[in-house]
Amino acid sequence: MKFIIKLFALFIFITSLNGSELNHADSYTDAIEQGIKEKKSVVLFAHSPYCPWCRKMENETLSNKNVIDYLNNNYVFVSVDLSLDVATEDVPKRFLPQGTPTTYVINPNNQQLMFTMRGFKKVKSFLGRLKR
Repeated sequence: MKFIIKLFALFIFITSLNGSELNHADSYTDAIEQGIKEKKSVVLFAHSPYCPWCRKMENETLSNKNVIDYLNNNYVFVSVDLSLDVATEDVPKRFLPQGTPTTYVINPNNQQLMFTMRGFKKVKSFLGRLKR
């Protein structure tokens, strides 16, 4: 029993080292509602499970502390797996790209596209575009 408690404590310690966690809405509809409520634009990250550039974007850019902090403070983030019908059922077809990864920035009040970023973006490029 003591071993299990120590193992659990170690797990908690290791997972807390990263510090920042990207907050995200559960669905497109939730992101739009939260964006309206918080007066924040919505960042929709469209990806697919077999896309190596999507994994690179998640592992390098979207897991970067500066990106996480900026998104959490200035946007409502929602991630959509294009291979899952349930994940895309409430997303307007215009935000379901043919190629991944694609990142959309959307005005939640009228659900109009503000701008699009296609493909993998490095941290500096991603943040630079978001901060314009």
